[in-house]
Amino acid sequence: MPRGPRREAAAAPAVGRGRRANARASVPFNRKLALNQWLLGLFGVERFDQLAEHLKDEALEGMDENNVHRFHQALCLHLPVEKRPELPDELLLEYDQAIVSITQRLNERRLTRGDEPIVWKYFQYLALLFTEIYLDRYFRDPRALLAALNQRIAALNEGLEEPDRIAPLDESADAWPQLNKVAFWMATGSGKTLLMHAHILQYRRFLETHGRARDLNRIILLTPNEGLSQQHLREFEKAGIEAESFNKDGRGLFAGQAVEILEVTKLKEEMGEKTVAVDAFEGNNLVLVDEGHRGASAGGDGAWMKFRNALCEKGFSFEYSATFGQAVKGSKPLTDLYARSTLFDYSYRWFYGDGFGKDYHILNLEDDSNAEWMK
Repeated sequence: MPRGPRREAAAAPAVGRGRRANARASVPFNRKLALNQWLLGLFGVERFDQLAEHLKDEALEGMDENNVHRFHQALCLHLPVEKRPELPDELLLEYDQAIVSITQRLNERRLTRGDEPIVWKYFQYLALLFTEIYLDRYFRDPRALLAALNQRIAALNEGLEEPDRIAPLDESADAWPQLNKVAFWMATGSGKTLLMHAHILQYRRFLETHGRARDLNRIILLTPNEGLSQQHLREFEKAGIEAESFNKDGRGLFAGQAVEILEVTKLKEEMGEKTVAVDAFEGNNLVLVDEGHRGASAGGDGAWMKFRNALCEKGFSFEYSATFGQAVKGSKPLTDLYARSTLFDYSYRWFYGDGFGKDYHILNLEDDSNAEWMK
């Protein structure tokens, strides 16, 4: 009997100190990902690891004899259907079969060339599944999607101090322009390029399904430098996806049929000898952004962000980066933007936790005379 009161008395100061400490400390960005948390909630879980634990067995990779991903079967088996009423088994199967179709399309060229076909890792499959769910709702009922996301933001804000709260979306304005940008926080080496290829096919399929295929003007990939642009050209060729370096004097009537790759540094307000004016593009484009944080450092109103927004004003944007957490530091507008648009988080902490991070050794060499050590 007397032990209870003594415990309470001892615990009270510690709780008070914890609360004061939490009030002073800023909440980490990865705990503010409202869009990502909303997606996880549809599966009846609160954290990514609660979803991932059922899928990490490598024996689940690939498809069964009926061309259904084993990941799909594991999700349906381990996640109680009553906890995911908006994602019944039949709907998850529809999404799975869409991913199967995309996978087969991406493997056509690989198999012809004798290359190894794509077999998705569990986190890549989840990234594609999250994309299917988001695009389905975005195209069918963007206003309902906006309202659902705002509910998630409100719930998240209840546990945050005022400076850490996420600004909600504007329910009095059009929904789709506020929802047409999604970001993927993916560790280097986790397959961002493969996901990008799949996302192009996913987005085009949704346009066709909703009778809007003719609306798309161009598919534009923005990169930070020419070296990365050339790397993407080679990867698109391997995937059998038509792509080329952007030519401001080219394509004309054929724009939109190939992915046009352009360094973000060449986007300017006005046309120049080696630069292109943003207003030369129409606004209904599919814009893919590789390592967008390098341009985002100028802030939400910076030139890069303004150009990206103009390019996809009436279209859609997929953005990929390994370092969104560092990019948003110290910027409330950027934190709000990416908290509301980061669809999938497989940042380095998850990547390393799954055993994909590489160990390293630091060697301090006195000179370079030992060829073996230098190698």
